[in-house]
Amino acid sequence: MNHREAVERQAADKYLLNELSPAERSAFEEHYFECPECAAEVEAGAAFAANARAVLAEGGDYAGRRTATGWLRPAYLITAAAALAAIAGYQELVRIPRLRKELQRLGEPRAYVAHFLRPVGQGGDQVLAVPKEALFVGLLLDIPPGAECSAYVCDIRAEAPESGGFSVAAPAPASPAAHISILIPVSRLQSGAYTLVLRCSGDLSETARFGFKIQLD
Repeated sequence: MNHREAVERQAADKYLLNELSPAERSAFEEHYFECPECAAEVEAGAAFAANARAVLAEGGDYAGRRTATGWLRPAYLITAAAALAAIAGYQELVRIPRLRKELQRLGEPRAYVAHFLRPVGQGGDQVLAVPKEALFVGLLLDIPPGAECSAYVCDIRAEAPESGGFSVAAPAPASPAAHISILIPVSRLQSGAYTLVLRCSGDLSETARFGFKIQLD
């Protein structure tokens, strides 16, 4: 697991909540031992969880109780305020700076890998090499003659069932000779075989089919 995958999958949060599979947990541990940013987030999250548990435990006897006037006991209010302050501190020190950094990185001009796809039957499946650190990969495809539509949908399906699939809406090119261009987050892809089915928007009929393999380097 690299840093981009750890951030996009919110691996640090899921690690602390024990929501990772054994394989994911092992991969993240190998990563954060060598990544200062993820290690700092795990450390901060663990400290926050421990402090929150301690604070809430101190106020446990007051939870759900009211005085004769109907107000919560002051000790419980102080406990709740301390817990909220801990949450706010964690967000301010860890989560918000990381999100700001990621937004800034996404807003920077960058080059991206792009590949022209060949229709099925024209030379076999293509192997598309995509760097793991890339954020996006571009797919370019030609529209078969006589199959023009006002708008298109690209259905992308992985051969491996666990990889799932997704669809991308694509406007019609400016001219019949132009190609359709779509941009896909690399985080949605895994190494393996894929099929892209091009169809007119609102129509389930297949216009063209493209086969390719993703190779994350």
